[in-house]
Amino acid sequence: MPVLELTQLRLLNGVAPKDPLLLKALSTVRDALQTQSQFYSCIQDPALIYILGLWPNLDAHHEFLASPRAKEILGLQEDMLGFTWTVHVELDAMTSLPLEAPVMGITRRTVRQGRDDAHINGLAKERQTLLESSRYKVASGVRIDAAPGIHEVVTFTGWENTQAHDAFTTKLAEVGDPAATDIYETAQVYLAWNLEGK
Repeated sequence: MPVLELTQLRLLNGVAPKDPLLLKALSTVRDALQTQSQFYSCIQDPALIYILGLWPNLDAHHEFLASPRAKEILGLQEDMLGFTWTVHVELDAMTSLPLEAPVMGITRRTVRQGRDDAHINGLAKERQTLLESSRYKVASGVRIDAAPGIHEVVTFTGWENTQAHDAFTTKLAEVGDPAATDIYETAQVYLAWNLEGK
């Protein structure tokens, strides 16, 4: 099954998210790799950007990163971007993501040891609340490149604006947010907008 690469990068040397040179470098890499990549700017911290791209499998991404071609292709952006982290989740197609939403929510959660059943039940309740709160798609997957014994889940949600997301989190708290219990060891939520205005 194809895998989604979710990479967080930090802007360097005063580069702004909408800098035409940055967008050109990112789109050149996308064209070279044919990963259908989308580029997002973090609303909470505009110095962070996210790249979402689809690979045939995890090995294909790792093989590219280990190849001489990686330096040649990624060198176009090395003065503009610093690497922070990458995670991979199985995803059938980019169209499964809420790409049409003005704001995308990206949530990373690490499930505590022995709490998988509680997580599954909590996720079902959260998904129902999401479907009642937003007209955009919801995509979720387990991280496939986590360290042994670590169970991390990544969820992508779509929103009209940040206020809609805030209203959702308030509603979720009212029905019993699983993230507020002892199910998750870590939980990080990033809100972002598409740099290409799609």
